[in-house]
Parts: sequence; structure tokens; C-alpha cells
Amino acid sequence: SLGGLLSAYDLSGDKVFLEKADDLGAKLFKAYDKPSGLPKGSVNLKTGRAHNMNWNGNAYIVAEAATQQIEYRYLAKATGKEDYAIEGSSI
Repeated sequence: SLGGLLSAYDLSGDKVFLEKADDLGAKLFKAYDKPSGLPKGSVNLKTGRAHNMNWNGNAYIVAEAATQQIEYRYLAKATGKEDYAIEGSSI
């Protein structure tokens, strides 16, 4: 979802997509596990509780972490909020 919003913003230049991506990015930020720096696979957007999925043995998925690095770097560049890039690169 974050990547889709960022793509829509990049293609259209419509700030509404960037605003929604910023809002979603802030909520998904709670997925990052502070000791390891790896993002968990699921975040309850209402409560902010993050967890990995049971179907994969509660493990981290490398492709998700790598994708989020790219998304958060672009989000940092587009919003000017360097915290996104710093957290996303801590993996």
C-alpha cells in the first residue's frame, strides 16, 4: 500500500497521495523492531501493535525488509523527513 501511494504520487505529482503515504508510513513505522531493526510483517493500524505472521513461523521476510527500505528512502526524500530514511536503513 505504501509503495502504491508513493508510485501514484510520483506519477501524478498530486500531493494527496504523498499526504496519505506520509500518514500510512508513520503508522507502519511501528513495525520496526528496535532491537533487531527489522520490520515485522503486520501492523494493526488502529492500535499500532506489530507482529510477524504465524504462517511463516513468526519469522521476518527479507523481501519485505528490502522493499520497505526503498519505500522509506523515497518517502524521506519526498517529505523531507529524514527519520524515515534513517529507520528504514537501520536493517
